[in-house]
Amino acid sequence: MIELVGLLYGIGKDIVTYLQWSEEIRAVDLPWLEKSGLKQLAEKDGLELVWSKSKKAESRILDGYEIFYEIDKIKRVRRKIIVKDSAGNEDLVLMAKPK
Repeated sequence: MIELVGLLYGIGKDIVTYLQWSEEIRAVDLPWLEKSGLKQLAEKDGLELVWSKSKKAESRILDGYEIFYEIDKIKRVRRKIIVKDSAGNEDLVLMAKPK
């Protein structure tokens, strides 16, 4: 009986580990949004994309925006797209909202 419980626990633990997604940050520059074609694709799908300062992200969420993630289903990774400020100011994060 104890072996069965241990086996079920091991299987459950493996399933939970498999289903977890890791999160990464993808640093880009401002023109990347246009050059990559992501902006046009998002507009075609009815999304409005905006850059927001990290500190204001919570306020934007209250306005209906969500942090935009690039999803890699094969590697089970979601990447937050940001613009790093070289001057040491606040980073910008990409956010989206349905039109």
